[in-house]
Amino acid sequence: MRAQHILKVLREKIPLHEEDFAASRVAKESGDPFRVLVVTILSQNCTDIAALRAYGNLDHAVGVSVSTLSRARVRTIEKAIHVAGLHKQKAKALKQLAKVVNEKYSGNFAAALNGSFEQVRESLQGLPNVGPKTADVVLSIWDRPTISVDTHVDRVSKRLGLAPAKARYSEVRSALMQEFLEEDYRSVPLYFMALGRKICKAQRPICPICPINNLCPYERKTRPT
Repeated sequence: MRAQHILKVLREKIPLHEEDFAASRVAKESGDPFRVLVVTILSQNCTDIAALRAYGNLDHAVGVSVSTLSRARVRTIEKAIHVAGLHKQKAKALKQLAKVVNEKYSGNFAAALNGSFEQVRESLQGLPNVGPKTADVVLSIWDRPTISVDTHVDRVSKRLGLAPAKARYSEVRSALMQEFLEEDYRSVPLYFMALGRKICKAQRPICPICPINNLCPYERKTRPT
């Protein structure tokens, strides 16, 4: 199966360090799903490096917990997370998120992950500023059967022909879940993100050095110089 072969080659050729990914790093360091949710929201429309800096600043200035964020002033949160961009929107969202989690789950966000997969995914998307991608990131970290699709995963999937060129988020996610084994759901987006950041770039992919060049049907490949 071509998809499995692609993943095999990526595993052999691309060094992957989970700590380079904000959600994975915070999960490993804290084991706290609420902290993972916060850093995932911070990573929206910015790099993982910036998101981790904002997360660290926020933890130092306020504390990353339901109780501290629900009590903190929005302006204080804004200043702490400024480096992540969209700080005004994200600050309001984080404070509102903490309040909702406090009211709905008595401050215990881990309780939100209990239940059937579809119920939990739907509940997460009902929280402030939590869309399908953010929900899937959190769920995949806790080994639920889903694949998160960011801009790199979307681009790489379509160039490889694993998803239709005009597919939306849900369609790309569904296509990838059909192509790969459930045991690989968590690693697939990490390898696709790594490939997208370093080689399969949006404007000018570096196809000549791509380890899966011979497996890629992308029509606008760059040629060796």
